[in-house]
Amino acid sequence: MVERTDEMIAIDADGHVHESDEMFTEYLDPAFRDRTRGWALNDDGNRRLFVDGVQHPPFPPEISVRKPMSADNRLLVLDKERIGAAVLFPSATLSASYLEPGFGTAMTIAHNNWISDYVRPHAKRLYFAAPVTIHDVAQSAAEARRAVGELGAVAVTIRPNPVQGRNLDDPSYDPFFATVQELGVPLCIHESTGCMETAAGDRYGGMMDPASYAFNHVISHPFEQMFAMMSLICGGVLERFSDLKVAFLEAGCSWVPYWLARLDDHFEHRKLGRYMPSLRMRPSEYFHRQCIVSCDPDDPTIPLAVTGLGAERIVFATDYPHFDSGGGAVSAFLSCKDIEPACQRKILRDNASAFYGVAVPAKATAA
Repeated sequence: MVERTDEMIAIDADGHVHESDEMFTEYLDPAFRDRTRGWALNDDGNRRLFVDGVQHPPFPPEISVRKPMSADNRLLVLDKERIGAAVLFPSATLSASYLEPGFGTAMTIAHNNWISDYVRPHAKRLYFAAPVTIHDVAQSAAEARRAVGELGAVAVTIRPNPVQGRNLDDPSYDPFFATVQELGVPLCIHESTGCMETAAGDRYGGMMDPASYAFNHVISHPFEQMFAMMSLICGGVLERFSDLKVAFLEAGCSWVPYWLARLDDHFEHRKLGRYMPSLRMRPSEYFHRQCIVSCDPDDPTIPLAVTGLGAERIVFATDYPHFDSGGGAVSAFLSCKDIEPACQRKILRDNASAFYGVAVPAKATAA
């Protein structure tokens, strides 16, 4: 086990921010400001994102959303956890992909401008992944280029769900993938829950019902990531873009060995393999060449993924400060049994450092 010291021993490969009110009142294009209240209290007294008078996503009353946290306070959380650096993903802006395209685009632009200002004073510890919507492929490529080249994003992130009936292997997305590959940053696939075509769909009822929300939450994250992985690998995207790095986040990791084995089996089947004509390798080989997956810190099945994938393909992530995350993430990971110290170090720090191109400060510092 990694020894207990004050050394910063981890990188959070998938943390989150709750966007500040200023993102909606100052950073959002003025043409769209009359359509949103940003974060506001609903009739139940819970903080929710409102657009056109509607909550997004429609969380049940039991789900809480914390108030936005300053970057300085976020560093205090990182210090307590012994996390040297964090790559930050959106919260409210995860909804942008299913909102009206013009508004969704404006929201991602506002987010990227806001988050770049948020992390700038602490540029050696706080990094961000730039969300884009992919309704308009040319616009999404342009925003990726701007966010990385001008604002300093270390990754670009999209959701795994179909957009306008197109899966991620649709050839129309190739210019977008080509741009991300050219920029040399990872493409992060990150799901949310609700209000978009998901694996659960309407099968379990409306999202405002707590039981239905729980079922949707269980299903949407891993199964949408399975669909995305199949599309990107078996649909030939990673064959066409062999230098594109891809992360599959916030869905656990022990499903991946099974899923890759199933994809390999279909690729190698004498009848089914003919339907993946663009592949020159087994699906699992593309994953090992170009992809990583994040683990949930307290998941007891992480050792299964280490055995099935190798520790080199797994990164540590907290999901903080979302309602289903909490303190003690590093300690929870270290308490998982049957993970060798060398593998712990790779998962906690080394893999994310190489994947995102970020370093871990040796000590807790303000910048």
